[in-house]
Amino acid sequence: MQIKIDHIAKIEGHAGFVADIADGNVTKARLNIYEGARLLEGILQGRSFQEVSQITSRICGVCPVVHNLTSLKALEAALGVFPSQQTILLRKLMMMGQILNSHALHLFFFSLSDFFGIKDDLKLIKKYSKKAKDALLLRNFGNKIIEIVGGRSIHPLTPAVGGFKKAPDQEKIKEILKESSQALSAAVNLAKFFSRLKYPSFERQCNFVALSLPDEYAVYDGLIKTEKEAESISEFMPKIQEFQVKESPAAKRSQFKGESYMVGALARLNLNSKYLSPKAKSVFRETDLILPISNPFYNILAQAIEMVHCVQEAQELLEKAKDIDYESIEPHPIEIKEGKGFGAIEAPRGTLFYFYEIDKNGLIKNANIITPTAQNLARLEDDLVEYLPKLTKSGKRLCKEECRDLIKMLVRAYDPCLTCATH
Repeated sequence: MQIKIDHIAKIEGHAGFVADIADGNVTKARLNIYEGARLLEGILQGRSFQEVSQITSRICGVCPVVHNLTSLKALEAALGVFPSQQTILLRKLMMMGQILNSHALHLFFFSLSDFFGIKDDLKLIKKYSKKAKDALLLRNFGNKIIEIVGGRSIHPLTPAVGGFKKAPDQEKIKEILKESSQALSAAVNLAKFFSRLKYPSFERQCNFVALSLPDEYAVYDGLIKTEKEAESISEFMPKIQEFQVKESPAAKRSQFKGESYMVGALARLNLNSKYLSPKAKSVFRETDLILPISNPFYNILAQAIEMVHCVQEAQELLEKAKDIDYESIEPHPIEIKEGKGFGAIEAPRGTLFYFYEIDKNGLIKNANIITPTAQNLARLEDDLVEYLPKLTKSGKRLCKEECRDLIKMLVRAYDPCLTCATH
């Protein structure tokens, strides 16, 4: 028997799915990625270090901020540039806006319909109009933060190697801070709503990977933590084994120590939950879930809880940002020299890795980008191999249509970004 899905809607990019089942065993389960290779790493070679971060932000229109900032971090590591604490604060603030924007889009407009079997989005919005308003409010709040700090909400203009080209308008910082209480209320409402939904049952042991720090819910910096160890970014990234499959060679898969692994909101929650904001902790405790959570469908709920955290974190950062002036974030003259540098930031969908090698003229000699989806694809496909045989009802296999719906729901739970994966 073969299960084939020509198009999986409500994901970023274009993909289908095919599985071959013989005697109840899944012999193959593969996402077919219908995106062409974009060859961004090759395009970067020979470019000046001053321009590549603007180029890499074009990898994705949903998460351009994290590509821009992770690129800058890798460049700074290669050039020996150390940005000020005020610069780092503003970058963290941009990341709060980035995660809120992306999570709100995925939760309400991509994943929610799976729980109710609603095919028509207009009917979904009509039925849950208050939740739709909460999601839109959070997206708007996140976009405003990015625009105030980064110059515009998509493909930011102001971040630069070592600092910012322009300081954020202090009056706008104060205005968005006033709006944060309403945003927090919307985030809590959505998180509690998603905590009450019934998630499909599917437990599978997994190696989770995320940035980690000893005193905060790591997003901008930290060691790369797994369930067994923690390493620096420069130690961990070279150990990621990227590989291609013939069905969709444009989108690489990844393994660590010969096994697939998962990055993203669920990984961060499992590894760093004790550093969530007070309100996010409170919402999570109400779920009665016990960590570690090994059901990948709960990546959806993890995103909802992260939205609460990100609003509270943004409130604290906005308070501090009121006193930042241009002198404290102005980029200083850079000594051009050869170097290699690694960078990583937690994108909405998981850990994003960058590597640059720069020559003596400040031109990019080599570049490597490993996106969250390129890391999650192998794990998702492994999950599907195990999940398909479990799709039974009263001892009878579900009909093909029911199988397809649950397959699509699991794919969407991972929140894949295929544009990023085919960079």
